[in-house]
Amino acid sequence: MLKIIRLSKVDSTQNFAKKIADKANDNTVVISDIQTRGRGRFERTWSSQKGGLYFSIILKPRIKLNEIFILTYQMALAVLDSLSKYSEIKLKWPNDVIIKDKKQQKYRKICGILTESSIRRNKLNWVIIGVGIDINNTLPKSLRNIAISLKEIIKKDTSLELVFAKVIKNFNNYYNNYTYNKTIRKYKTNLAIPNENITFIYNNNKYIGKISKVRNDGGLELILPNQITKIFYSGNIILP
Repeated sequence: MLKIIRLSKVDSTQNFAKKIADKANDNTVVISDIQTRGRGRFERTWSSQKGGLYFSIILKPRIKLNEIFILTYQMALAVLDSLSKYSEIKLKWPNDVIIKDKKQQKYRKICGILTESSIRRNKLNWVIIGVGIDINNTLPKSLRNIAISLKEIIKKDTSLELVFAKVIKNFNNYYNNYTYNKTIRKYKTNLAIPNENITFIYNNNKYIGKISKVRNDGGLELILPNQITKIFYSGNIILP
């Protein structure tokens, strides 16, 4: 059963959720109007002004440790389904949702997802999925070349409650009804995989190559100019 904790302001919904996760029930959501220290992967800050949708969901799934990443894919698909009526939308490995800016004819980030877990004695205790979606908020100038809000796309405000309800409904459909393999298949069909070389950043190292595929274990295969294939399980794709 879904439990929602609503806050007007918090440092990070992810931090709040982690503090209560041990005693919380499966499917507990922490949502806030504003985050003062929102964060993404690699401790990057996430601009979280009023008008965006910021929440974290606490899950206690019975899955293998090497399958935790599938929950990120399921949330990404849930966001994609919830926003697909507004513009062309795709997934960017491993945890971003990108939407087409029709004015500039390029894809820009509209949603980031952060998945964290607690493992004790080799057993999964909980998983928390943090989600930030730029809906009606104004983005800092420093981000406007790579990110965009839904308001910039459709030129009007959208109900945050409506988007939130759709995302949660869609996620629960994937979480409860989609197998590992079925999720992988749908995730792959919605991935943005350019036919040209991309820049890939891993551990502050830069690689230039062409994406071959995303493996069933969540790894990204990148073909380098010397035709050597490298496999990555984290990192950042910079699309052309």
